[in-house]
Amino acid sequence: MSPARFIKRYRSPAEVDTALAHYRWLLSLGADVGLPRLLEHTPWTLEFEHVSGRAAELGDLPAVASALGRLHHTARQRGLAQAMANSRYITSDVILDAFAGPRRRRLHELCAVQGAGAPLSHEAIGAWLDHAAMLPVALYKDANPRNVLVADYREPVLVDFDSLTLAPVGYDLAKLLVTTAMTGGDLPPRVVEETITAYAQELPDTLDHSRRTELTVWAEFHHLLTLPYLGHHGYRYPWPAVRPWPAGEVHDAAGTAERNL
Repeated sequence: MSPARFIKRYRSPAEVDTALAHYRWLLSLGADVGLPRLLEHTPWTLEFEHVSGRAAELGDLPAVASALGRLHHTARQRGLAQAMANSRYITSDVILDAFAGPRRRRLHELCAVQGAGAPLSHEAIGAWLDHAAMLPVALYKDANPRNVLVADYREPVLVDFDSLTLAPVGYDLAKLLVTTAMTGGDLPPRVVEETITAYAQELPDTLDHSRRTELTVWAEFHHLLTLPYLGHHGYRYPWPAVRPWPAGEVHDAAGTAERNL
């Protein structure tokens, strides 16, 4: 009897090739994280064994953060520790786009829409994108809660391999926090701290870079980039209404990169 399948369809063979390379590279890392089993691929699809479970929720955040941390730590051990966030990472197996390049124009466009009341200025955005070149490198895999399948009997399973780029340590953790809050509402401070701690414990060599200063800024990046989807894809709550720290803390954190450059 054939296993049940989840079939992901793509708009072009090039998109299939990219997602397939991402998946195979992640699998080759041998990180202790759950990934679905690929059964077959065609020029237009990736076909995975069906994974039972539900999308991650508030109570799952520490376990998901721990899985992200293990993945990022293993990737760093297997070569990413020598990478630069703002330069493409090219190996015989995978090409990972740089952090700043694909995001700079879009962030400035969305910041302009936000206007003068936005916690991040254009200057702060530019400074932090440049500052990323000096920070320890990990991955961005789009850690929104729908890309994690959770069941009581196993560890979280990470799914969806379309978007994989270089990013500073902690950037994808911020994506998890922001998108979970925009989906389900307020994040209790205790859960936020447990989530940050769970991630940081898996990355002992970069512990300082999981701290609140950087997370608050990366969270605002994700707020801007996710804002166009508010009201769609399950995003029901605007980030400023559910942000688990004061906006003033964002202003203070935003200025640190400008002072360091």
